[in-house]
Amino acid sequence: MMKKQSLELKKQGIVDALKEGIVHLQFKKVNGDLRNMIGTLSSEHIPLDKVPEEGKERKSNEELVVLFDTEVNDWRSFRTENLVEYRCEAW
Repeated sequence: MMKKQSLELKKQGIVDALKEGIVHLQFKKVNGDLRNMIGTLSSEHIPLDKVPEEGKERKSNEELVVLFDTEVNDWRSFRTENLVEYRCEAW
C-alpha cells in the first residue's frame, strides 16, 4: 500500500490532468485485470445532461478518482493506488 502523502500527490496529478482535458489512462481493476479508459473532468468535454446538479456532486474520497468516461459517456471511478499510467492529450 502506498504512503498517504504519495497517494495524495498521485491523485492530485491525475485530477489536474483530467481538469485540463482528455486523458488516456490505465488502471488495475479490483479483480486484477488492466482497464484502459479515456476520461476527463473538463466541463467542455462533459455533456450538459451528465454534469452533476449543484449540491448533488459525489462526496470526495481520498482513495478514489472520479472521472467522466468519454467512451461510455458516464461517470466512473477507480482507486488511486491502482493507477498504472496516464497521458494527457494536451501534452
